[in-house]
Amino acid sequence: MSGGGSHDIAWPVRVVSDLHLGHPASRITEVAMLRPLLEGAGTVVFNGDTCEQSYGPWRPGAEAHHEALRALCGDLGVRPVFLTGNHDPRISELGWLDLGEVFISHGDMIFPTSAPWSWEYIRNKERVHAILRARDDGGGGDDLAHRYETVQELHAAMVPEAGPRRRTTDGGKYLLSALWPPERSLNMLRVWATMAGRAERFVARYRPQCRVFLFGHFHRPGTWKRGPRLHVNTGSFMAAMPATVAEIDSSRLTVRRVEERGGEFRAGGVRAERARGGPQESRNA
Repeated sequence: MSGGGSHDIAWPVRVVSDLHLGHPASRITEVAMLRPLLEGAGTVVFNGDTCEQSYGPWRPGAEAHHEALRALCGDLGVRPVFLTGNHDPRISELGWLDLGEVFISHGDMIFPTSAPWSWEYIRNKERVHAILRARDDGGGGDDLAHRYETVQELHAAMVPEAGPRRRTTDGGKYLLSALWPPERSLNMLRVWATMAGRAERFVARYRPQCRVFLFGHFHRPGTWKRGPRLHVNTGSFMAAMPATVAEIDSSRLTVRRVEERGGEFRAGGVRAERARGGPQESRNA
């Protein structure tokens, strides 16, 4: 299992996360909706949870969308790089990407239990913590490959189960599903309140040389300055959840809102900018 590292990149690079292709609550019903968002990129990094590999009934549709996404990238002359997430742990063997001072990873390695708000974690707590004890994850030093392998084992232990909740997660029902059981919504709020600080501790341990950390996973877009680093969560394409797209070229990182107009997704207003190799220049809410 290679985990990650550098990669053969064509510039500029765009980064999106959490498309959740194949999920009934994904706002992307046809891959062609992404065309304006991908056009003009040299490489697009799909930063985890691109499609629904883990849940059996959704997998065939998700894989069909995945193939259509690869074909669209080919038509546009865009080089796709797929990083793994907790919903698509087998989409590639890459769990992170190092682009100089920019570090990209899905975000499922930030919290020890990966996704502490999920039904799968709540149902499998004892097994999850047994894996963490067996892996001795707290004593792994700064070995990111060790952390990645631990999280992959956790994903295997938290495979989604079929049930009525899975059949009714379209639209507003997806949002309502976050309210039960109460432990789930409380864990979500706790994670949202602490994720920027946790992200800083994560990269300070595993990638102290990075100055920008791009992640998703938590479905809450935002930019946070912590110490010398800018942390960017690119959000998600799930129902009622906003998304952003990050673009990296030779001199600058730009984060833009993703807007849906006329049945297509495209880059909108600037949320944050940072000169590569220099201090943050501007930041927008």
